[in-house]
Amino acid sequence: MARRLVLLGLLVPLLVAGILLGGVYGHAASSRRAAPPLPPPDSQHLKQRFTILSRMHSNRCSLASTDLDKLAVHGRLQGSCCQLMMYSRYVLQIRRLRRYAAVGVIPRDPYDVPVTLAKRLIGYDRQLHLNAGQRRIYGRAARLSHEHGPCCCHCWRWSAFRGQAKELIIRRRFGARAIATIWNLEDGCGGKG
Repeated sequence: MARRLVLLGLLVPLLVAGILLGGVYGHAASSRRAAPPLPPPDSQHLKQRFTILSRMHSNRCSLASTDLDKLAVHGRLQGSCCQLMMYSRYVLQIRRLRRYAAVGVIPRDPYDVPVTLAKRLIGYDRQLHLNAGQRRIYGRAARLSHEHGPCCCHCWRWSAFRGQAKELIIRRRFGARAIATIWNLEDGCGGKG
């Protein structure tokens, strides 16, 4: 009986992790379909997500946009790339990203980005071209953002969120301040932001 309880105690956290995150190579819903809502900030479920994501490492600085083809189509880029995640910063990011829930090109969770979404955004980066006025908006957004661009380094995030900005500027008429705000909220480097 004690052996069964120990086994059950080991399996339950693994099952919860699998259900909450879909796993790095899991079959999570496509980013084009509506994903289930994140739990409310400060809830026990959000704390559990944070605990799990803070231990994941499929998101890293050395991961280039071309490397995404090696990941499972329905995989996820999880965890922080540079510094340890901070719970207070994570809650703030999740809370403020909810404002953009209707915009499908903005991830709901900066530490749990579907590979399908990342690839779509990188596709925008390759396909979309800014005119002179739009380039000025992009340049101003870069100056306003904490990282002075879509990310701190030229990794998959840089290419993906540059593509995201192009799409938001061209098709949705977002301004520089809005782009910078979104970049700051979807920063996945960890730390205080």
